[in-house]
Amino acid sequence: MIKKLLLVVAAVSLLVPMVACAPSGPAEEETIKIGCLLDTTGGLGSMGTRILNGARLAADEINAAGGVLGKQVELVEEDGKTEADAGFDRIKKMVEIDGVKVIAGPMITGASLLAIPYAKEQQVPLISPSATGIPLSEKDGTEWFFRTCLRDDAQGFVLADIIADKGYTKLATIVLNNTYGKGLEEAIVGRLQAVGWQGEHVASVHYDEGTKEYRGELQGIKDSNPDVVFCCSYCDDGIIIFKQALDIGLDDIAWMGCDGNYGSGLFAEPSSAEFMEKTFVAATRTVGSGSVNEHFNTAYEEKYGEAPEVYCDTMYDAVWAAANAIEAAGAYDGDAIRVALTELNFDGATGQITFNEIGDRTAGSFEIWHVVKDDTTETGYKNAAIEVVDWSM
Repeated sequence: MIKKLLLVVAAVSLLVPMVACAPSGPAEEETIKIGCLLDTTGGLGSMGTRILNGARLAADEINAAGGVLGKQVELVEEDGKTEADAGFDRIKKMVEIDGVKVIAGPMITGASLLAIPYAKEQQVPLISPSATGIPLSEKDGTEWFFRTCLRDDAQGFVLADIIADKGYTKLATIVLNNTYGKGLEEAIVGRLQAVGWQGEHVASVHYDEGTKEYRGELQGIKDSNPDVVFCCSYCDDGIIIFKQALDIGLDDIAWMGCDGNYGSGLFAEPSSAEFMEKTFVAATRTVGSGSVNEHFNTAYEEKYGEAPEVYCDTMYDAVWAAANAIEAAGAYDGDAIRVALTELNFDGATGQITFNEIGDRTAGSFEIWHVVKDDTTETGYKNAAIEVVDWSM
């Protein structure tokens, strides 16, 4: 009978029963290594450093409860630098030098696209907390790629329904010129067409991260006379876009966002924060609910002195998924861990964690959020929930 490690929340503390089941034969390593590939520098650096805390919290709790297969968990941490090639290089380093058999990551879609065929070749499963691109489910080797986040088509459906429900009829989009940005734009427009939306997609801008100057593209959006603008950005480029949008007078139009532009990093520039508070009517991110979610939020804030931000919870769940799968497999073996992941079912910080045959989550929840003023924060602004929407395949 397959053993499973399940998160169980007691009245005061989290109790995680662990079965100390040592593998047969001499142990080659003193610890169980779980790779951790996050982008702690580059355009997603401020987000990635916080997500890393979610991974560390999970590892600390697993170890406090006895570890996995009778050993302590060791996170092998690497920085993907918000670059596809750099992230893939770190994957190879963890596998070929560190001997890692399961990796929580990559963080972005670009690195994941490069890593999936390699993961299949090396028989090392990947569990991404935040790579939401739809093409990842179609890549050769996707059976080695799991994700605790929800895909862009699910997020796009929610965003499109908000656009239709609010009665907007002239949509402009400004999105990252990568699989993430273009995929989310395509999901929104496709869903609007599917539900019979009578509006018009009046402007579509695909921009390159790091350009630092977007006034020309933003002026084109302004000239198209939209009544709503959707933006898919990362942190550093999002700050510049929102600052320059404020400069040219795009603050009298409704804006919508997504998981990529969630977080306090966007408020580091006062004019970016001012713009988002004034214009953002709705945006989305993956969230959870229930007792495990409450535990995670409390434990994270107590340990790190701030509330968790986007994908901190899905990374916490990714490390727990790896630990549960290793224990269920009964051995630190990539293929056995992959099989165990396909059979996994446990309550995580973002709800029930189960994967379909291609590694995608079968259900989850999105928080619809906006930006509000808050004098108790360092920047004077914070992200605030509007409502939570459940989603399932």
